[in-house]
Amino acid sequence: MASEARYPILADTSSLIAVANTAQWGQLKDAIHLTTTNVCKHELQKHVNSNKHPPDGSREQYLKRGSQRVLEHLDVDSSPWSCVTVVPRPHGPDAGEQSLKQELSEHGSAYQIVSILDSAARRSIRRLIDNNGYDIDVVGPPYLLYILLDNDLIDKPEFCEATVGMIQMEGWTGYEVVKNAWTSIPVDCSEILDDEYDDALPPN
Repeated sequence: MASEARYPILADTSSLIAVANTAQWGQLKDAIHLTTTNVCKHELQKHVNSNKHPPDGSREQYLKRGSQRVLEHLDVDSSPWSCVTVVPRPHGPDAGEQSLKQELSEHGSAYQIVSILDSAARRSIRRLIDNNGYDIDVVGPPYLLYILLDNDLIDKPEFCEATVGMIQMEGWTGYEVVKNAWTSIPVDCSEILDDEYDDALPPN
């Protein structure tokens, strides 16, 4: 079972699913100490339970596969991932994001990084961090892959391919969304990847 320890990285449901579906999942899950909330875990369970037989290649299959991988990893006794309980428990479509805000309001000093992609949620969390004087970086899910590169656990081509693969698989398009995905990542992948990947690379 996942412990209640608080590790330096706090991640939401979408971030967990995104990294669980990358080619670097096997490396990442054991290399990074990470925390999520009971609310995000409940959202993962909903993805698994509501998609009994998703069609091959569908968004539903993607959500189910990623959610299953994360839940299995959280249930391993030796897992370096933890799940903390947020009370009172928020409800609604953005409950996972709200649970991160609640956790940061009460235990912000425990964290150094928050991984979340939704731009409105990021702005809201940044305000909370600034108002409380916390020193926390708010990043997108690809930053978790960058940690592997920064610690020499994968090489630059592997990082670039996995990150662009994540962006394309998630269907993240548009200037702002792609820019957010590359937040705080000081790596230029344009020299490694072909022009066909330009729409998944950060704007110059």
